[in-house]
Amino acid sequence: MEFRSYVERNQEVVDFVRDVTPGHIDKYTGTLDYACARFNTILLKLSQHPLKADEHSNDVAECFNIIQSFYEYTKRLIDTHWIFSPIFNLILHYKGKVHIPKIKILLDKVNNY
Repeated sequence: MEFRSYVERNQEVVDFVRDVTPGHIDKYTGTLDYACARFNTILLKLSQHPLKADEHSNDVAECFNIIQSFYEYTKRLIDTHWIFSPIFNLILHYKGKVHIPKIKILLDKVNNY
C-alpha cells in the first residue's frame, strides 16, 4: 500500500481527535493524537527514503492497523452503555501498553537513518 492511502484512511482518526470538545480530551484521545502524529512522521521520513520504506512496509502496515483498532475501541467506549465501559477501558489499556509503543519504536528506527 502506498503512503497516500495510509494518510487518506487515517484522516478519519485525525478528524475524530480534532472534533473532540476542547478541554475534554481524555487519555485515549490524547493517545490517538500522539500515535497519529508519530505515524505521519514515520510516513514522511520513509517517503524520503524509498529503499527503507520497502524494508519497513510490514511495520508501517502493523502500525496503521494498531491505530485503526485503537480508534474503533475508543469510539465504542464513547458510544456504549456505561455498563460495558469497564471492558472497553481494559481493552484500551492493554492496547495502549502493548501495541501503541510499537509506533514509537518504529519512529526511533526510522529516525536513526
